[in-house]
Amino acid sequence: MILCDRLVLLNYPRTGSTFAREVLREAFGHAGSGLGARLRRRLDRGRFRELALPITRTASAERAGRRSQHGALSQIPATHAHLPVVSVWRHPLDRAVSQFEHGFWREHPPGEPAAVRARFPRFPDLDFGEYLALQQEFGRADVLRGRRLEAEVGPDTLHFVRFFARDPEGALDRLDDAAVDSGALRAELAPVRFLRFERLAEELAALLVELGFPPAEVRHLADAPPVNAAASRRGRPWTEYFTPELEAAHRRSERFLHRLQEELDA
Repeated sequence: MILCDRLVLLNYPRTGSTFAREVLREAFGHAGSGLGARLRRRLDRGRFRELALPITRTASAERAGRRSQHGALSQIPATHAHLPVVSVWRHPLDRAVSQFEHGFWREHPPGEPAAVRARFPRFPDLDFGEYLALQQEFGRADVLRGRRLEAEVGPDTLHFVRFFARDPEGALDRLDDAAVDSGALRAELAPVRFLRFERLAEELAALLVELGFPPAEVRHLADAPPVNAAASRRGRPWTEYFTPELEAAHRRSERFLHRLQEELDA
């Protein structure tokens, strides 16, 4: 999470948020990867904070005491709660592939390792379909943290609610199929300005212009390389991973996210 004087950047995992974080870090005069090396101007360093917060979205992360830069909206400090919130949106199917290839789940399974291996004997050497089944069976329970949910709602939607809801616990208590299909779930979420993953450099440059940088000074970001991309993917599109059956199942269980995708594309 990055706190500035004019906005809060939430780093939603596997959306290109590392790229955005590195650019903002350098824009405020902090050391970084060099993505913003041509930014001659620097914003007031005293108005920049980068927080690593406890991960509260899953039972497994809480048990391990993990912290990260991926702080949720409900963790924004009261001093900055009035500011606009910016994050990055990635197509739900493309993000699912990115999560698979990134492979964090291989060393940190979303459940007790013995139970995961009993159900998936080849773990961690799972194919993409097995990975999706792992997330449906164990990842979903992990993010619910003991809560019973009688609704066809997938783990990615549950993570999204925990990340962007004003009151994530209350939102999950009220979550059912009717809330998803009626639009009531949307009302649980705070307003967020989403930069689009597929044109992140362009939209991040526009954001920097809003923060006071001359357009000519941020133009070079269009040529900046990706950050934290999974090398094993080798640029393959999500269509090479999803069979028609897997895609249909994902669109059904994660229909809330796919509806948001359609709204953003409109």
